[in-house]
Amino acid sequence: MAIHLLGIRHHGPGSCRNVLNYLQELQPDLILVEGPAEAEALLACVENSQMTPPVALLAYQPDEPQNAVFYPFAEFSPEWQAMRYAVQNRIPFRFFDLPLVYSLALRTEKTSEQETETTAEVAEAGDPFDWLAHAAGFTDGESWWETMIEHRQEPADIFQAVQEAVTALREELPGHTSPRDLIREAWMRKMIRAAQKEGFKRIAVVCGAWHVPGLEKMPTQKEDNELLKGLPKVKVECTWIPWTYDRLSFRSGYGAGIVSPGWYDHLWHYPDDDGTRWMSKVAALFRTKGMDISVAHVIEAVRLAQVAAALRGLPRPSLEEYNDAVTTVMGFGDPILLQVIREALVISDRMGSVPDDVPKVPLLVDVEKLLKRLRLPLTTEVKEFQLDLRKPMDLERSIFFHRLNLLGIKMARPLRVDGKGTFKEAWSVYYEPEQTLAVIEKAVWGNTLSEAVIAYNTHLSKDI
Repeated sequence: MAIHLLGIRHHGPGSCRNVLNYLQELQPDLILVEGPAEAEALLACVENSQMTPPVALLAYQPDEPQNAVFYPFAEFSPEWQAMRYAVQNRIPFRFFDLPLVYSLALRTEKTSEQETETTAEVAEAGDPFDWLAHAAGFTDGESWWETMIEHRQEPADIFQAVQEAVTALREELPGHTSPRDLIREAWMRKMIRAAQKEGFKRIAVVCGAWHVPGLEKMPTQKEDNELLKGLPKVKVECTWIPWTYDRLSFRSGYGAGIVSPGWYDHLWHYPDDDGTRWMSKVAALFRTKGMDISVAHVIEAVRLAQVAAALRGLPRPSLEEYNDAVTTVMGFGDPILLQVIREALVISDRMGSVPDDVPKVPLLVDVEKLLKRLRLPLTTEVKEFQLDLRKPMDLERSIFFHRLNLLGIKMARPLRVDGKGTFKEAWSVYYEPEQTLAVIEKAVWGNTLSEAVIAYNTHLSKDI
């Protein structure tokens, strides 16, 4: 009964590829992934053709929707590829993290003063991988992981190395694991024991690297039960929502924000790129800005990045080397150009989509229907609409925007309009995933937008 612990970075293309290769070699009969058990009912959506990452699991407490958490997935997230592998190959799959009925309850429960102080100390300690980074001559844990883990393609050896490295860290930094993480790991061990009792022979466990030592050394079942005794509970509901690459930088759910999702997307789709394709994207972007960028610029930038990587002892150029090359060759030493490629390429404005039939509250269904009927596509770009209220479509759009604002949903913001006439309006429309949560919060006031606006504002007027 072999347990294979695959310690990963939650959004890492190298970790993702290594996990996928390992699963293909292992052919497990069960896959356990760090994630909330309540979301297993939504697993079938992964195969739906309308499901396009980045997406996120939104879990919330129905009677207090503001108590919510997002679990984002990109195409290069190891958990996402593990889910797809399990579904496509009909392999049993389970999320084995602490269920959200307990996890969300712990977020709202008042903690003791001692536990609060412990959590604060853990946060102040920073990234524990900084210790490994400094020992190896790197500036921080992120750059160390990027070079030593993400760029290596040795599935079996790399996971063993991660396990040994993190075990050493946890032995040296025992106070860095929060009380909540200890509870989570106790539940994870409980789920592993249950899988073993069911007779599974090859169990693949995909989890954050920090948890691997906590799952490798099993205490007694009695000790884990003591940790899990008396946990508070709340009701929880889950759904899929679209996510965006710029929101992947936020620490929510997995607590693993990344600063360059567009770059990671490139690494996932073009792992063998020697820099030519990436620099060609950069050159194409600059040309749309009216800059004179030639093929020679691309060639020289690629060569410079490769030389810089070699001088720094790196196996291949990272984003830092490519950025330095862009600054030197295309920007003549001025880093201002990096601001141009940061938004368009390094982060990217990509936005995912989810199937129409995922579980949703009626108010959210109504809002989405109105968006489609009024031809207001949700994008990460800021869209400006100049409305003429004498036109039926523009008038309906105006009513829709005003109703959203009356509910406190800031999807559309009014702009100043120059000129005479009261029939003119201008609006700036921009989608953020948190707006979906805002709609869910207001769902208690009605099943349609018009009903909810009337009920909500009637309630507010009683307090005046």
